[in-house]
Amino acid sequence: MTTKIRQSPKRPAAQRRQQLLKSAQRLFVRKGFRATTVEEIARRAGLTKGALYYHFDNKEHVFLEVLKSVTKKNEAAFAARLEGKVSPAEFLRLFLDMHSEFNANEYGEMMDIWVQAWRIPRTRRYITRRLRTVHRRLGGYIDPAYVSDKKSLPSLTIFILALVHGLSGLRMLVPGVVDLDEQVRLFESFTAGKGRGGRKRSFR
Repeated sequence: MTTKIRQSPKRPAAQRRQQLLKSAQRLFVRKGFRATTVEEIARRAGLTKGALYYHFDNKEHVFLEVLKSVTKKNEAAFAARLEGKVSPAEFLRLFLDMHSEFNANEYGEMMDIWVQAWRIPRTRRYITRRLRTVHRRLGGYIDPAYVSDKKSLPSLTIFILALVHGLSGLRMLVPGVVDLDEQVRLFESFTAGKGRGGRKRSFR
């Protein structure tokens, strides 16, 4: 087990930890996980290698915490936009709006972090566990009146998130080709249900 080194009291511990995570995220995006060293992460943060080991066991631990930070930030941003239950189309729109706030570089960096994480066993296990939990929780935001069986909500959630990433990615790659408003309207025509507006078809 790595021995943690006592740090200088010049900066709050929480601030030093965030500096290290920010530094690591930039390096992982620019150079990749494998090419980035612990020394580079600490140096870019303006800290010592010992300071890094005070907070993290190793480079893999740093990457895991970067992934957790990105994931929680995105989840919090989405939850802040919600006010009660929403229709599947509203759910799609909320996510697309959130992703639209990213510029091409930010979105590309976010995707790059996820791709790198999938190649590392420890972070891949985290992703698998997190996605299962998140999909169940996010499904709870969709008005159940739009589905014929509540058990289908997690599957509907996964389907919508796949649409979000696909549409967002295409919009970044070929600007002007993807009309998000039109895509949401099309999706709404497929998923119209009873909801709050009267009896219609339900998602099956």
